[in-house]
Amino acid sequence: MRTINQQAVGVGLRAEHAQWLADHPPQPEIDFLEITLENWMDIGGRKREQLDRLAEKYPLISHGLSLSIGDELPLDADYLQRAKRFLDRYRIRLHGDHLSYSRDRQGYLYELLPIPRGEAAAARVAAKIRQVQDILDRPLILENISYYHAHAGQMEEADFIRAVVEQSGCQLLLDINNVYVNACNHGYDPRRFIADLPSRAIRYFHIAGHWRRDDGILIDTHGAAVCEEVLELARHAVALHGSRPLLLERDNQLPPWRELCEEAAALRRRIHLPAAQAA
Repeated sequence: MRTINQQAVGVGLRAEHAQWLADHPPQPEIDFLEITLENWMDIGGRKREQLDRLAEKYPLISHGLSLSIGDELPLDADYLQRAKRFLDRYRIRLHGDHLSYSRDRQGYLYELLPIPRGEAAAARVAAKIRQVQDILDRPLILENISYYHAHAGQMEEADFIRAVVEQSGCQLLLDINNVYVNACNHGYDPRRFIADLPSRAIRYFHIAGHWRRDDGILIDTHGAAVCEEVLELARHAVALHGSRPLLLERDNQLPPWRELCEEAAALRRRIHLPAAQAA
């Protein structure tokens, strides 16, 4: 079994490719797979057998959508216990979710919404993270989200993230495309944002494509190849914080498997290898 080293490159596992990957030898361009927790945790039958075979070929990272760590409701204890059983079964040590909220008292909103950022919110979120980490017996890896509404008078996002990390001991999933999308939409310096994050907490990177509306607003679609500006920002992140495992996200307009592999290989050459050569 291959390990996930600091220069590993992986892709998000999608249903369109899962059976092909299970039936074929490990692909040399792909070092690991990231799975969406909710899509796999309660499965049985053929899909469970499929995942068993994939887990024999690739290291797995788990990434969830439903934790809603930023809301003011109690944690969903049943969800967390089911998650722990799943993570233990597949010996998955790297698991995370989003630094956001996605439910209210009426139920799930099916959207990742930004937390109104303040000191009290940071303390509340950190306390919930500590609870989650105790239940899962793993550090929680939280992703910076793309967002399209900014609350007035709130903390800077990087300051809020640092406060949450310091108070909880969680780790970070730095989504480089989300930084770029937010910086363009809200008018801040993406390089400064990345520089202000705590290096020691960054566990791995996401990179993806986006779409520009006619009015100039960028939408985080995961439906296009990674653009040159995001690639350059990724190289900047590596220069500042060092290499980390890199996950290519593609959810919409999914290309053929061979094309996805070629894009992953190009990311390795253009992001990881220049840093290794410089070192």
